[in-house]
Amino acid sequence: MSNQLVLSVSQLNNYIKSQIDSDEKLKGVFVKGEISNFKRNYSGHLYFSLKDKDSVINIVMFKGFASRLRFEPENGMKIIVSGNVTVYTPSGQYQIQCMSMQPDGIGALTLAYEQLKRKLEEEGLFDISHKRELPFAPKRIGVITSATGAVIQDIRNVVSRRYPITEIVLCPVSVQGESAPPQLITALKLFNSMDDIDVIIIGRGGGSLEDLYCFNDELLVREIYKSKIPVISAVGHETDFTLCDFVADKRAPTPSAAAEIAVPDRNELLKNIILNYRSIEGCVDDKIKKEYQSVDILSDRIRLQSSSGRFDREKESVKALYESIGKSTANKIRSEKAYITLLAEKADALSPIRLLQRGYSVVQKDNHVVASAKELYKGDAVTVKMSDGSVECSVKETLIKSSAEVAPSDF
Repeated sequence: MSNQLVLSVSQLNNYIKSQIDSDEKLKGVFVKGEISNFKRNYSGHLYFSLKDKDSVINIVMFKGFASRLRFEPENGMKIIVSGNVTVYTPSGQYQIQCMSMQPDGIGALTLAYEQLKRKLEEEGLFDISHKRELPFAPKRIGVITSATGAVIQDIRNVVSRRYPITEIVLCPVSVQGESAPPQLITALKLFNSMDDIDVIIIGRGGGSLEDLYCFNDELLVREIYKSKIPVISAVGHETDFTLCDFVADKRAPTPSAAAEIAVPDRNELLKNIILNYRSIEGCVDDKIKKEYQSVDILSDRIRLQSSSGRFDREKESVKALYESIGKSTANKIRSEKAYITLLAEKADALSPIRLLQRGYSVVQKDNHVVASAKELYKGDAVTVKMSDGSVECSVKETLIKSSAEVAPSDF
């Protein structure tokens, strides 16, 4: 016994740890199992056990690695961890120092999306009662999207076709990556600080779940919820759904559809004005005919009375009634005519011909209307149409100026 090496507990545990730490086969291992005894330390470290039907192993995931997780681990969740096997010498237990974690059978982004959606839904952020009606005919629309993508051009094209008197104000932002959520939030705050924005469209074109994931940012969703201006979400294609879609006042399947939702169709407005005019005309004519019929019926009744004195009194009563009906009908006709005149003036204000008569002109290139100076180049042949004719011209020089763009000061 005197020649036997006697080790302390710490020495033995440290030796075992050194043996395990030096084994390359125990580095970067992947292990799957079910989470139990999950705890998040105040410092941000994660401690839990990973078990299957026969065994259990302890797992520790330090704050630096835990902060990169896209989802929130929970007891009972089936996961796959990767890391190094080591020994915790104070207790002599071996464990895995976890460096990454992913759900077993479902993507981390999808799981994080479902977890956050459930949380916000329980808080009431998606309730229909909170959603506001969109303005019928907005004067200015704030658009939050990339300045270089097709989204802003699609929105401008649709609005200019349907309701050209509406102005588009662009706040250019990044719509992908880690820098996107802060920019999107700043743009929302900027538009909400302005007094003349009637509705906001936020969105981008299609992409993968990871491309669109900035529109699932919790702070962005809460900022849309707080917006005092109605918000239309137009992210991705028709089959794509983000948390912005659920919290917004209106969800559009595409950016072009968002523009159609935001403004009315001027052609439909003109049709409705004409139909209303004809309907009012018919109602007035019917009213006059009914009043005359009432007078005739009353006159016939009076003539049947035998007493001449009573006949005279009834005659005076009929005369007074006739005059009253005449005044009432005349007032009604004047009121309806005034309303019809107002509708006609509004319709006339939307007429392209009226714009030409006020001194405006339309520039065409290759039989297409030129909507932007960016479409013209030096030497291009164009036709300038005015109310009384047209002029053939050649472009000498193009001067491009964008006065409707607004950008957050801290972008």
